[in-house]
Amino acid sequence: MARVSMAPEARREELLDVAVRLCATVGYDAFSVDTLTREASVAKGTFYYYFGSKQDLLFALVERFVDALFTELERIAVGPEGSGAERFRLLLLGAASWKIGHVDDAYGFVPLLYKPENAELRHHLFDQWGERCREIFLPCVARGAEDGSLAVDDPEVTTDLVLSIWIDGAGRMYDRALAAPTEDAYVDIIVRNIAALSTAVERVLGASAGSFTVTLDPAFVRASRVAFLAALNGSPDHQPRS
Repeated sequence: MARVSMAPEARREELLDVAVRLCATVGYDAFSVDTLTREASVAKGTFYYYFGSKQDLLFALVERFVDALFTELERIAVGPEGSGAERFRLLLLGAASWKIGHVDDAYGFVPLLYKPENAELRHHLFDQWGERCREIFLPCVARGAEDGSLAVDDPEVTTDLVLSIWIDGAGRMYDRALAAPTEDAYVDIIVRNIAALSTAVERVLGASAGSFTVTLDPAFVRASRVAFLAALNGSPDHQPRS
């Protein structure tokens, strides 16, 4: 069958779509560039036109996933008026809802960032995400300082501190959780740490207790460990369903 001609960006998106499918069916580590190009019906050189290596492909998969999340957050950020605290909470709820709705795709490749060989990539991406989060959340913190819904002296410094709690704190949380010897220990670490991080953010922002509480289903958290380890070990099985 003759190969269908596509615009360069469409071809790149097709390769990413095929990669997501392979992550779900055989696991990221189990498929090769040859497998990907064969599934996409393109020449191997086409892959290297868009991606310098398979790690570059991983970067692109994660980046596309996160771009879609930030597109949703930007949509929420320009929504109806409300206090700074209310808008901040809407963004948190929107992010949580979007992630749950796209969890099947995410667990095919996002856990791979926690492999030791991908540590540099992970930190690079986290730095990028921090800057993008700052652009979205800083206006909420500034609004909250103005309308009194948040007790903040310096919105910029406070936003930086909040992002440090979230990004660095969450990264360390997953490192601890993935090293836990049992599922019960993993669930306990995630549930307790998410609650502690939420409380820390509330206190830094001077918000009332419970303002930014994130409720986690322990069963979902338990399933996420299976999915995380499956991706890290190259197995596509047992991904959690939303």
